[in-house]
Amino acid sequence: MPQHAPGQSLKALAHLAVALAIVVVIATAAAQDSDEAAGRLDEIETSLAEAASARAALSTDAAAIADELDLMRARMLASEHETRELEQSLVEITETLEELRPMLKQHEAEYVTQLADFGVVLAALQRIARQPADMLIAMPASPTDIHRTAMLLAAVTPALEQHVGEIAESVRSLTALRDDTEQQESERIATIERIRLETAESAAVLERKRELLIIFQDSDAELAAQQATLIAEAQSLNDLIAGLQAQAEREATVRDDAMAAAMDALAATRFSTQKGLLPLPVDGAVVVNFQDQLTDGRISSGLNIQAGPDSRVVTPYDGQVAYAGPFQDYGHLLIIDHGEGYHSVLAGFARVDVILGQWLLAGEPIGVMSSNQADQQVLYVELRRNGDPINPLPWIAARNSEMSGG
Repeated sequence: MPQHAPGQSLKALAHLAVALAIVVVIATAAAQDSDEAAGRLDEIETSLAEAASARAALSTDAAAIADELDLMRARMLASEHETRELEQSLVEITETLEELRPMLKQHEAEYVTQLADFGVVLAALQRIARQPADMLIAMPASPTDIHRTAMLLAAVTPALEQHVGEIAESVRSLTALRDDTEQQESERIATIERIRLETAESAAVLERKRELLIIFQDSDAELAAQQATLIAEAQSLNDLIAGLQAQAEREATVRDDAMAAAMDALAATRFSTQKGLLPLPVDGAVVVNFQDQLTDGRISSGLNIQAGPDSRVVTPYDGQVAYAGPFQDYGHLLIIDHGEGYHSVLAGFARVDVILGQWLLAGEPIGVMSSNQADQQVLYVELRRNGDPINPLPWIAARNSEMSGG
């Protein structure tokens, strides 16, 4: 064994002591770092567990909200259908009244004329009837004149009876016409009241639906963002997060499958088969047609539909909200994806009652026009295929097209 000088041994011992000290320091620091990392991981894992629990709770809440939204949608569609039928009935009743009222006036005038004509003849007959029979015999008239008078009265009597019958028939017709007019007016008033009640119910249901949509959208987005942040932070600290990532990917796959199923269902309805069957999005008259020249020289890419104040706007067909919000000078703009490259573009709302990504059914209320009585309410409607505007009128149902001047 080699021999070392005492100085060399002390120097070696010192080096060893320093090395041991360094090792201890490093080990201590490593242990502290490890403890801190472990603590941080525990915090992250706890937060992730809480977020996952919140997501699970939200999923349950979302399912309940979705069920209630479906119920609200069904009620709104039924109410909208009932209101449109009532409004159409009101139009028909009003048209009937517009026909009945002039007829009633004409019948009343004819009845007054008949009474006046008959009154003259009746007065003459009453004067004759008041004369005693022996006075008629004693009248200074020849037997021939008396005979002629008797023949004349005999001839007039059937005509008078016919005239009396005509007057009686006029009275019956006039009475029936008055009754019909009064009944139609009563139905008109009752229909207006039913429309008012349906509109009030629709407004209440719509407000609840909007509240649910806001709750669903805000809550889901907030928790999803929180979990995404936590997952991103945890991934940088521990491979344990790989399991959570795999779970997230599985959830994403489920969402993608659901979206694919929804798109398949949308494609199955085939918007392209609905030509000539679509309703107007709002009741009113088309005042600007596709390809009309506008006052500023531009060519219209759609329709301008003049509607009444507070008019409800409905989706013309099933689809998904692709855009909902302000855009350039359009104001509130709504774009609905109907599949097959078809999109409806609507603008001019006072309020939009749907959100981005929402699925819609044909006839579902999507917004309202302004309540301003002074201004003309105009809804702008475009139909696009693969991004290019096409004429919407051939797609609109015949009755709607006729009512709107198309």
